[in-house]
Amino acid sequence: MKNIIIFGGGSSARVIFSELIGTQKFKIQGFLDNYSEKGKVIETFNGKNFTNLGKISEIKKINKNVYGVIGVGDNYVRQKIFKEVLKYNKKFKWETVVAKTAIISHKVDIGRGSVIMPNVVINTGTKIGEHCLINTSSSIDHDNKFKDFSSTGPGVITSGHVNLGKYSHIGVGAIVKHGVTIGNNTIIGGNSFVNKLCKNNCVYFGNPTKKIKNIKIGEKYL
Repeated sequence: MKNIIIFGGGSSARVIFSELIGTQKFKIQGFLDNYSEKGKVIETFNGKNFTNLGKISEIKKINKNVYGVIGVGDNYVRQKIFKEVLKYNKKFKWETVVAKTAIISHKVDIGRGSVIMPNVVINTGTKIGEHCLINTSSSIDHDNKFKDFSSTGPGVITSGHVNLGKYSHIGVGAIVKHGVTIGNNTIIGGNSFVNKLCKNNCVYFGNPTKKIKNIKIGEKYL
């Protein structure tokens, strides 16, 4: 059984907790969150409280035989947490979390630290990078390539051979046509239909999508 820490204290962290708790594979040590008080109860299970153990810097005091996963929806914040953890422990071990109800085909590669939420389907030949978040009920078809720190909202559908850039996000309910590339640090608005190339550092929205504006790395999008 692996000891595991969840970084973050919000809704994404709690969903990950619900997937890990009660299994025979993981023993949850608690949470590390810079924005909650130390000792705050984040979740409970069978009468046991699971609390915020402190700020992320506390990782340097925790037993070395611990794995971690980042329970944060924002791509940029996940990367910020990732870098902060490495500052204290360059050899820290990241765990990949796949929900019990997810359907993952053969020849699918999922990078370390990535989270696959409930009812997701990922088809053969797809490669999901490190510290990605594939949200609830998304359908990722064959031979997609998602770069590190990218994500989908709930209910996203991508056809085959879709490429999603680093830090990029496909909003809730959006659909991406076969063979389309979405650049780095690009946001697709919810319920959009993406039928053509989306360039780096932009927001796209609509059916079909149109460029709305340029954005910089780290801008809030959720």
